[in-house]
Amino acid sequence: MNILKHTIKKFIYGTLPYYFMKGYKPGSPYLKYYEYIKEHGYSRHLYEFKDEYANMPVDVQKDEEKGLYYVQKEEKRLYFRKSTPARKIQKYYRALSMEQDKRSPHHYFNSVKEVTGKVFVDVGCAEGYSSLEIIEEAKHVYLFEQDEQWLEAIRATFEPWQDKVTIVQKYVSDHNSSREQTLDDFFNNQTDEHLFLKMDIEGAERHALAGCKNLFQNCQKLDFAICTYHLHDDEAVISAFLDKHNCTYTNQKGFFRHKIRSVVMRGSKS
Repeated sequence: MNILKHTIKKFIYGTLPYYFMKGYKPGSPYLKYYEYIKEHGYSRHLYEFKDEYANMPVDVQKDEEKGLYYVQKEEKRLYFRKSTPARKIQKYYRALSMEQDKRSPHHYFNSVKEVTGKVFVDVGCAEGYSSLEIIEEAKHVYLFEQDEQWLEAIRATFEPWQDKVTIVQKYVSDHNSSREQTLDDFFNNQTDEHLFLKMDIEGAERHALAGCKNLFQNCQKLDFAICTYHLHDDEAVISAFLDKHNCTYTNQKGFFRHKIRSVVMRGSKS
Protein backbone atom coordinates (compact mmCIF):
# COMPACT_ATOMS: atom_id res chain seq x y z
CA MET A 1 0.00 0.00 0.00
CA ASN A 2 2.83 2.42 0.87
CA ILE A 3 4.53 1.72 -2.47
CA LEU A 4 1.29 2.36 -4.35
CA LYS A 5 0.68 5.57 -2.41
CA HIS A 6 4.22 6.71 -3.13
CA THR A 7 3.81 5.97 -6.85
CA ILE A 8 0.50 7.86 -7.06
CA LYS A 9 1.95 10.92 -5.29
CA LYS A 10 5.00 10.82 -7.53
CA PHE A 11 2.75 10.82 -10.61
CA ILE A 12 0.27 13.47 -9.43
CA TYR A 13 2.73 15.89 -7.82
CA GLY A 14 5.67 15.26 -10.12
CA THR A 15 5.15 13.68 -13.53
CA LEU A 16 1.90 15.44 -14.51
CA PRO A 17 2.85 19.01 -13.49
CA TYR A 18 6.38 18.54 -14.82
CA TYR A 19 5.26 17.79 -18.38
CA PHE A 20 2.54 20.45 -18.22
CA MET A 21 5.04 23.08 -17.02
CA LYS A 22 7.67 21.94 -19.49
CA GLY A 23 5.19 22.32 -22.35
CA TYR A 24 3.56 25.62 -21.37
CA LYS A 25 6.01 27.35 -19.01
CA PRO A 26 9.47 25.93 -19.74
CA GLY A 27 11.17 28.93 -18.17
CA SER A 28 9.43 28.59 -14.80
CA PRO A 29 11.79 28.41 -11.81
CA TYR A 30 9.43 25.83 -10.30
CA LEU A 31 10.04 23.28 -13.05
CA LYS A 32 12.99 21.86 -11.09
CA TYR A 33 10.74 20.96 -8.14
CA TYR A 34 8.37 18.93 -10.28
CA GLU A 35 11.32 17.27 -12.01
CA TYR A 36 12.76 16.33 -8.63
CA ILE A 37 9.48 14.70 -7.56
CA LYS A 38 9.22 12.92 -10.92
CA GLU A 39 12.69 11.44 -10.46
CA HIS A 40 12.93 10.92 -6.71
CA GLY A 41 9.40 10.86 -5.35
CA TYR A 42 7.27 13.14 -3.21
CA SER A 43 8.47 14.55 0.11
CA ARG A 44 7.04 17.00 2.63
CA HIS A 45 10.48 18.59 2.83
CA LEU A 46 11.28 18.89 -0.84
CA TYR A 47 14.78 20.26 -1.02
CA GLU A 48 17.39 19.13 -3.50
CA PHE A 49 19.71 18.78 -0.52
CA LYS A 50 17.31 16.89 1.77
CA ASP A 51 19.19 13.62 1.43
CA GLU A 52 22.11 15.28 3.21
CA TYR A 53 19.94 15.35 6.33
CA ALA A 54 17.99 12.13 5.92
CA ASN A 55 20.53 10.05 7.81
CA MET A 56 22.33 12.85 9.65
CA PRO A 57 23.49 11.44 13.00
CA VAL A 58 21.67 13.10 15.90
CA ASP A 59 22.96 12.13 19.33
CA VAL A 60 20.06 12.55 21.76
CA GLN A 61 21.24 12.51 25.37
CA LYS A 62 19.37 12.74 28.64
CA ASP A 63 20.03 15.18 31.43
CA GLU A 64 19.16 12.96 34.38
CA GLU A 65 19.12 15.87 36.81
CA LYS A 66 16.55 17.81 34.78
CA GLY A 67 14.79 14.76 33.40
CA LEU A 68 14.96 16.19 29.85
CA TYR A 69 16.44 15.02 26.57
CA TYR A 70 18.77 17.33 24.69
CA VAL A 71 20.89 17.55 21.55
CA GLN A 72 24.37 19.03 21.70
CA LYS A 73 24.38 21.92 19.23
CA GLU A 74 27.83 23.43 18.76
CA GLU A 75 28.75 22.87 22.42
CA LYS A 76 25.34 24.19 23.53
CA ARG A 77 22.47 22.06 24.76
CA LEU A 78 19.12 22.30 23.02
CA TYR A 79 16.52 20.74 25.32
CA PHE A 80 13.19 19.25 24.29
CA ARG A 81 9.83 18.63 25.96
CA LYS A 82 9.55 15.70 28.35
CA SER A 83 6.70 14.31 26.30
CA THR A 84 8.86 13.87 23.19
CA PRO A 85 10.68 10.51 22.89
CA ALA A 86 14.30 10.38 21.75
CA ARG A 87 13.44 8.83 18.36
CA LYS A 88 11.09 11.70 17.51
CA ILE A 89 13.64 14.26 18.69
CA GLN A 90 16.10 12.91 16.11
CA LYS A 91 13.56 13.36 13.32
CA TYR A 92 12.49 16.76 14.63
CA TYR A 93 16.08 18.03 14.91
CA ARG A 94 16.86 16.95 11.35
CA ALA A 95 13.81 18.87 10.09
CA LEU A 96 14.84 21.98 12.06
CA SER A 97 18.36 21.82 10.66
CA MET A 98 17.06 21.33 7.13
CA GLU A 99 14.64 24.26 7.37
CA GLN A 100 17.39 26.61 8.54
CA ASP A 101 19.84 25.54 5.84
CA LYS A 102 20.68 28.61 3.72
CA ARG A 103 19.34 26.76 0.67
CA SER A 104 15.91 26.46 2.29
CA PRO A 105 13.25 29.17 1.76
CA HIS A 106 12.48 28.86 5.48
CA HIS A 107 15.82 30.13 6.81
CA TYR A 108 15.79 33.28 8.95
CA PHE A 109 19.34 34.54 8.40
CA ASN A 110 22.38 33.71 6.33
CA SER A 111 24.84 34.16 9.18
CA VAL A 112 24.65 34.61 12.94
CA LYS A 113 26.66 37.81 12.34
CA GLU A 114 23.44 39.40 11.04
CA VAL A 115 22.30 39.54 14.67
CA THR A 116 25.54 40.79 16.23
CA GLY A 117 24.82 43.49 18.81
CA LYS A 118 21.08 43.46 18.10
CA VAL A 119 18.08 42.62 20.26
CA PHE A 120 16.64 39.36 18.93
CA VAL A 121 12.87 39.03 19.34
CA ASP A 122 11.86 35.39 18.90
CA VAL A 123 8.08 35.33 18.49
CA GLY A 124 6.90 31.73 18.65
CA CYS A 125 10.24 30.34 19.76
CA ALA A 126 9.07 26.73 20.49
CA GLU A 127 12.31 24.89 21.34
CA GLY A 128 14.44 28.00 20.72
CA TYR A 129 16.59 26.55 17.92
CA SER A 130 17.25 29.90 16.18
CA SER A 131 17.78 31.85 19.39
CA LEU A 132 20.34 29.31 20.52
CA GLU A 133 22.18 29.75 17.23
CA ILE A 134 22.63 33.48 17.77
CA ILE A 135 22.75 33.68 21.58
CA GLU A 136 26.46 34.59 21.68
CA GLU A 137 26.03 37.32 19.06
CA ALA A 138 22.86 39.06 20.24
CA LYS A 139 22.80 41.90 22.73
CA HIS A 140 19.67 40.45 24.30
CA VAL A 141 17.10 37.79 23.40
CA TYR A 142 13.36 37.89 24.09
CA LEU A 143 11.64 34.53 23.82
CA PHE A 144 7.88 34.72 23.38
CA GLU A 145 6.28 31.34 23.94
CA GLN A 146 2.92 30.65 25.57
CA ASP A 147 2.95 26.86 25.39
CA GLU A 148 3.57 25.62 28.91
CA GLN A 149 5.00 22.36 27.58
CA TRP A 150 7.94 24.19 26.01
CA LEU A 151 8.78 26.49 28.91
CA GLU A 152 10.62 23.92 31.02
CA ALA A 153 12.82 22.99 28.07
CA ILE A 154 13.42 26.64 27.11
CA ARG A 155 14.50 27.55 30.62
CA ALA A 156 16.92 24.62 30.64
CA THR A 157 18.37 25.54 27.23
CA PHE A 158 19.01 29.19 28.08
CA GLU A 159 20.02 28.73 31.70
CA PRO A 160 23.70 29.58 30.93
CA TRP A 161 22.61 32.97 29.50
CA GLN A 162 20.07 34.10 32.09
CA ASP A 163 21.55 37.59 32.13
CA LYS A 164 20.76 38.21 28.46
CA VAL A 165 17.55 36.23 27.96
CA THR A 166 13.98 37.22 28.85
CA ILE A 167 11.23 34.60 28.54
CA VAL A 168 7.74 36.02 28.02
CA GLN A 169 4.88 33.55 28.47
CA LYS A 170 2.37 35.37 26.29
CA TYR A 171 1.01 35.28 22.78
CA VAL A 172 2.13 38.21 20.65
CA SER A 173 -1.06 39.76 19.31
CA ASP A 174 -2.87 42.99 18.38
CA HIS A 175 -4.12 43.64 21.93
CA ASN A 176 -3.05 43.18 25.53
CA SER A 177 -4.57 40.79 28.04
CA SER A 178 -3.47 38.34 30.71
CA ARG A 179 -2.30 35.98 27.92
CA GLU A 180 -1.54 38.39 25.06
CA GLN A 181 0.95 41.15 24.42
CA THR A 182 1.49 43.75 21.71
CA LEU A 183 5.05 44.48 20.69
CA ASP A 184 4.19 48.19 20.51
CA ASP A 185 3.63 48.28 24.25
CA PHE A 186 6.38 45.81 25.12
CA PHE A 187 9.08 47.78 23.28
CA ASN A 188 7.55 51.21 23.83
CA ASN A 189 10.71 52.54 25.49
CA GLN A 190 13.23 50.67 23.36
CA THR A 191 12.71 52.19 19.90
CA ASP A 192 16.36 53.30 19.89
CA GLU A 193 17.48 49.64 19.99
CA HIS A 194 18.36 47.74 16.84
CA LEU A 195 15.77 44.94 16.83
CA PHE A 196 15.72 41.72 14.84
CA LEU A 197 12.16 40.43 14.77
CA LYS A 198 11.53 36.76 13.92
CA MET A 199 7.91 35.56 13.66
CA ASP A 200 6.70 31.99 13.19
CA ILE A 201 3.33 31.75 14.93
CA GLU A 202 1.04 29.45 12.99
CA GLY A 203 -0.92 32.06 11.05
CA ALA A 204 -1.09 34.71 13.79
CA GLU A 205 1.65 36.78 12.15
CA ARG A 206 -0.85 39.32 10.78
CA HIS A 207 -2.31 39.91 14.26
CA ALA A 208 1.17 40.31 15.74
CA LEU A 209 2.07 42.82 13.03
CA ALA A 210 -1.13 44.76 13.71
CA GLY A 211 0.14 45.11 17.26
CA CYS A 212 3.50 46.56 16.24
CA LYS A 213 2.57 49.31 13.79
CA ASN A 214 4.19 51.96 15.97
CA LEU A 215 7.32 49.85 16.26
CA PHE A 216 7.65 49.66 12.48
CA GLN A 217 7.03 53.40 12.28
CA ASN A 218 9.23 54.62 15.12
CA CYS A 219 11.98 52.05 15.64
CA GLN A 220 15.22 53.52 14.33
CA LYS A 221 16.55 50.18 13.07
CA LEU A 222 14.47 47.05 12.58
CA ASP A 223 15.30 43.79 10.81
CA PHE A 224 12.81 40.98 10.39
CA ALA A 225 12.16 37.43 9.22
CA ILE A 226 8.42 36.76 9.04
CA CYS A 227 6.79 33.48 8.03
CA THR A 228 4.22 33.75 5.25
CA TYR A 229 3.10 30.17 4.64
CA HIS A 230 0.49 29.42 7.29
CA LEU A 231 -2.57 31.05 5.68
CA HIS A 232 -3.43 31.15 1.98
CA ASP A 233 -3.28 34.96 1.77
CA ASP A 234 -0.33 35.55 4.11
CA GLU A 235 1.91 36.63 1.25
CA ALA A 236 -0.50 39.38 0.15
CA VAL A 237 -1.42 40.54 3.67
CA ILE A 238 2.11 40.63 5.07
CA SER A 239 3.71 42.16 1.98
CA ALA A 240 1.05 44.91 2.06
CA PHE A 241 1.97 45.67 5.68
CA LEU A 242 5.69 45.80 4.89
CA ASP A 243 5.13 47.97 1.81
CA LYS A 244 3.00 50.39 3.82
CA HIS A 245 5.89 50.86 6.25
CA ASN A 246 8.46 51.33 3.47
CA CYS A 247 10.39 48.16 4.23
CA THR A 248 12.87 46.54 1.90
CA TYR A 249 12.69 42.76 1.85
CA THR A 250 13.24 39.53 -0.01
CA ASN A 251 10.32 37.16 -0.54
CA GLN A 252 11.80 33.69 -0.10
CA LYS A 253 9.75 31.25 -2.17
CA GLY A 254 10.08 27.54 -2.68
CA PHE A 255 8.52 24.13 -2.15
CA PHE A 256 7.48 23.90 1.49
CA ARG A 257 4.85 21.83 3.28
CA HIS A 258 3.40 20.19 0.20
CA LYS A 259 3.34 23.12 -2.25
CA ILE A 260 5.29 25.94 -3.86
CA ARG A 261 4.69 29.13 -1.93
CA SER A 262 6.07 32.21 -0.22
CA VAL A 263 7.72 30.94 2.97
CA VAL A 264 9.59 33.77 4.72
CA MET A 265 9.96 37.49 4.07
CA ARG A 266 13.32 38.83 5.26
CA GLY A 267 14.34 42.44 5.27
CA SER A 268 14.63 45.67 7.21
CA LYS A 269 13.04 49.00 8.01
CA SER A 270 15.44 51.80 8.83
